[in-house]
Amino acid sequence: MADSLANPSVVGANGIDEASPDLLKNTPSNIARLEDVIEHCKGRQMYLAQTRSPSDGGDVRWYFSDVPLAENELAASFPRTEIVGKSDYFRFGMRDSLAIEASFLQREEELLSIWWKEYAECSEGPRASSSFGKKLDMAEDLSSSKGSQSAQLYTFEEERVGVPVKGGLYEVDLVKRHCFPVYWNGETRRVLRGHWFARKGGMDWLPLREDVAEQLEIAYRSQVWHRRKFQPSGLFAARVDLQGSTPGLHALFTGEDDTWEAWLNVDASGFSGVISFSRNGIKLRRGYSASQSPKPTQV
Repeated sequence: MADSLANPSVVGANGIDEASPDLLKNTPSNIARLEDVIEHCKGRQMYLAQTRSPSDGGDVRWYFSDVPLAENELAASFPRTEIVGKSDYFRFGMRDSLAIEASFLQREEELLSIWWKEYAECSEGPRASSSFGKKLDMAEDLSSSKGSQSAQLYTFEEERVGVPVKGGLYEVDLVKRHCFPVYWNGETRRVLRGHWFARKGGMDWLPLREDVAEQLEIAYRSQVWHRRKFQPSGLFAARVDLQGSTPGLHALFTGEDDTWEAWLNVDASGFSGVISFSRNGIKLRRGYSASQSPKPTQV
């Protein structure tokens, strides 16, 4: 694994040697340099805020899981819930998050294609008659049976997209969305790209799982709030049905171009034991926003 640091990352292909120890430090100059790289990425334009709504933003953050993946376990099989737990994932430092995003944007189409193939391997599809407990058991069985195929899933990929993080002691593999130590045999952890976020009663915005975030992004880019109508609850909003782990999961978009808001909710017939929904649902936003708590769990 140590040899992987000798290979330039995608950012390095633009003439920036990310293997240099000084460039791996979380310093203002390194952060500014990577921000400039990202701003010049063609794919970055899609993620900039397209409205002036307070719910809109373009900042992306990358996270790593607290619990390591089991051997041959596919990253796309986790997390189980649409909103990650507050203590289940931790945000990379600013320099590392920017380096991962810069590499991601430069090969976004290819990386997303590979990722959705893996997600399809882990997906069992909607089962309206199944209880959530049965779904979890089936997902675990499926993950186990598919785990032996995980190596085959990447057999035909030409190269791994590795990004050194944490001072070069760890590396993120963007193809598999893994983070692992470089110089010793250690645990592999899932990495997650945070683009859409939810606030569950507290002050922290927590990232949504990528499949749900992608569905919200498609709705956002189509300006779905223009298609508002009165819902059974009396709310004047546009409803977006979401495919996820929770039956009946949907988002409601209210407001106009520069005032839109979005809420995550579930039908009364759906199982909401994993996600705690308030009467109005869970507030959503596009793009990362720092915690408003005087004692944030992450800075």
